[in-house]
Amino acid sequence: MHGLIRKTSSMYLEPDVFYRFDPTAPPVPVIVDVSRSGRLYPMDFRSPVPFSALHDNVSMYVEEIWKDAPNHGATLVQALFPNTYIDANRHELDIDPDLIDGEWPVPLQFVSKSGLGLLKTVSRYGEPLQERKLTVAEVEHRLDQYYRPYHRELASAMDRMLSAHGFYYNLSCHCMSAVGAPTHADAGQERMDFCLGNLRGASSTPEFIEFVAEVIRAQGYTCSVNTPYTGGELNRRYGKPDGTRESIMIEINKKRFMDVASFKKNEGFEAIRGVARAVLQAVTQRARERAACASRSTATGAIENRFI
Repeated sequence: MHGLIRKTSSMYLEPDVFYRFDPTAPPVPVIVDVSRSGRLYPMDFRSPVPFSALHDNVSMYVEEIWKDAPNHGATLVQALFPNTYIDANRHELDIDPDLIDGEWPVPLQFVSKSGLGLLKTVSRYGEPLQERKLTVAEVEHRLDQYYRPYHRELASAMDRMLSAHGFYYNLSCHCMSAVGAPTHADAGQERMDFCLGNLRGASSTPEFIEFVAEVIRAQGYTCSVNTPYTGGELNRRYGKPDGTRESIMIEINKKRFMDVASFKKNEGFEAIRGVARAVLQAVTQRARERAACASRSTATGAIENRFI
């Protein structure tokens, strides 16, 4: 392992794997995860494509856009490793068997046929990302040292929220290309400013995802729901439609905050940060009111039980 988690004030670090930023305001059961902004490339990372092509697959600046989460009472967990090394938003068995040198010890569940699974075989624009096959030991190393610790941290934080409050809100945050890439279902099509997903109703209630969509639209931006993306492994693993585990994906159109050629922030960056702050304010307030209501109901029930 990379060593024990290091603590500095409200920030926790597992070197090379993740940051966790704890609330600096009264905490609420809201967790923001940023799984695809990592840019610490491990020493064993190899790819034949130019670095600019690799960088284009990173959710650039998303960790900055949502960095105010702790100021609103939410917890922020950010992966430090790149998703082109191993993607925390894919199932750990979603592996192309043709990429493996050897035989995987259990049956694989290869569903990302476009090459964008746990281990990317192509970039967003179809360029081959791997220079050779990977051994079972190499893939297990990536799972054990990066993927699983990140998910353990997320699961631990969410379990604590669930135990304390009976629910949590999870915002899984990413960014997307302005136009659908060749490897995606909406190839060549212009996209809205934001896209929210809940696996078509499997990872949150309709009320919660529409609540967030309306907050975004109220800021003057367009927002689609479950198109062109519906969500990923993070939503599948941590969300349910019963209202106890509300997990939604939030994708932001890159052209709204960065120059996709130079990777530099553009004039829209601060405005997009403002939208993120509005979402954080609304979601944490919703969580705070819900938790307070549940607390009052529990207290009332306890008093009534004394007189039964």
